[in-house]
Amino acid sequence: MPELQLTRTPGDRRLYALDGVGTVRLEGMWSRAATAEADQRSWWLERTGLLRPTAEASDAAGSRIGHFTPKAIRRGGPLRWGEQELVLRPASAWRERYALADGERELALLDGKGWRKQPVTITVHDLAAVDPGLLLFAAFVVRGLAEDAGSGSGSGAGAATSGS
Repeated sequence: MPELQLTRTPGDRRLYALDGVGTVRLEGMWSRAATAEADQRSWWLERTGLLRPTAEASDAAGSRIGHFTPKAIRRGGPLRWGEQELVLRPASAWRERYALADGERELALLDGKGWRKQPVTITVHDLAAVDPGLLLFAAFVVRGLAEDAGSGSGSGAGAATSGS
């Protein structure tokens, strides 16, 4: 199983690359929005809300293609990508690690650390079976969950960084 790192690119503090998949460029002062690109396609990713932040992904035409709403009490939650109904479920009691699953089938394991030089490590069971946009969106979501957990507030408003 390949292990991928979302890694900040040299010379650009806002651009992160996921080898063999695509890139995520942070937008705005608080890193609550980004542009993801892969396979000559692009998506606008954004986290909204303060007490219970949701994440949205829109394609280049502006149509919503992805949505994540965290569970109110437990970690993780449902994630929709196109017509797929997926789930991000906790994979560790001690870290911000989540399994991206389609029913009982795990597609990837994502380990989030906030916006650092390597904010997300992803173990993909079958890279060809996962849409690159979905993988970038899931990385964006897990990075946000890790950032929220690191802030201790759950809102992420005070812990957002510009990639330092």
